[in-house]
Amino acid sequence: MNQILVIMGPTASGKSDLAIQMAERYNGEIISADALQIYRHLDIGTAKVSAAEQATVPHHLVDILDMTDTYSVAEFVEQADQIIKQIIHRGRLPIIVGGTGFYIKALLGLQPLDYQKSDTALLQKLKTLSLSELVTMLGQVAPDQLTKIDLHNPYRVQRAILIAQSAQKSNIERPSYDALVVGVDWPREVLYERINARVDKMLGMGLLDEAKTLLEQGGTDLQAGKAIGYKELFPYLLGQTTLAVAKQQLQQNSRRYAKRQLTYLRHQIAGLIWIDGNTAQYDTSVLVDQWLKKSSQL
Repeated sequence: MNQILVIMGPTASGKSDLAIQMAERYNGEIISADALQIYRHLDIGTAKVSAAEQATVPHHLVDILDMTDTYSVAEFVEQADQIIKQIIHRGRLPIIVGGTGFYIKALLGLQPLDYQKSDTALLQKLKTLSLSELVTMLGQVAPDQLTKIDLHNPYRVQRAILIAQSAQKSNIERPSYDALVVGVDWPREVLYERINARVDKMLGMGLLDEAKTLLEQGGTDLQAGKAIGYKELFPYLLGQTTLAVAKQQLQQNSRRYAKRQLTYLRHQIAGLIWIDGNTAQYDTSVLVDQWLKKSSQL
């Protein structure tokens, strides 16, 4: 049985710390379901766990891309499925942790995947091929299309290949999971205090330097540059506002994001069990013990 523990919650709720505690207690490995922690050199603004913590407990899907790269939910699911399989084969417990709710929703099979729109790696590869190479590839993946489309139009050939590959991936049967899904909950005013304090801490750790690097690489033209935590600092770095105003905007946007996360989790993630942030380690341990015991009796 494919058992996975999923730990969710809004930003600054303490998900990462709880995941490490559970991994240490239950011989687990952690898979990050965070749309920003995938990027190398974006450590502070993404609240990435430290190198020491990653050395203590294996972490996956962290630091796998350059900040100029793009990433999709389909790529996450495809990679996460493989990593979960490997972790289970090692006799360990996969622990999925992150605040990117649609990643986890897709992983749990609660929404269909559109591979055609999300296969950015394949699209980039296709753009490097000559027209003759594209036509040859189309003949391999969808020979019936050779007489149906304009083979002199590279865009149409690329699109036909993407559609064919998407159809093939969609027909692959994904694993089903016995998932225990918990969400870390705090009173709203406490959560907002935690968010404000974390912004202060991040700025003290050098968040501006990360934001400057991201801005130099492309800023909001990049997928990573559109993220809360960095884009609010770009106006300050461009001399368009003060640091105090930028910080206030960052705190406000982070609070609003947390509110949206909570709304999403409550309406989109079926079976999620909310636990009190103050007693998260104890409450989660009780739930996991019961879940594992029940599974062993089946």
